[in-house]
Amino acid sequence: MSEEFKVIQPTTTVYCKERGEGWTLTGITSIDEHTSVMFDGVRYTLPAREIVEVLLPQQLEREKNQQ
Repeated sequence: MSEEFKVIQPTTTVYCKERGEGWTLTGITSIDEHTSVMFDGVRYTLPAREIVEVLLPQQLEREKNQQ
């Protein structure tokens, strides 16, 4: 990942293969923080790195395949 980090806004949609579609409850301003993500009505606290490197790319791939 590049040294430059782009802020991830609250309510950004993400996708987890185990939990399904979810969204961030808080924004992400640093790759080293943790943030809340809601999946199917359950709140999880996840590392920002997992969200940025795994869950966001999975959502983008999912959206691309739905077109």
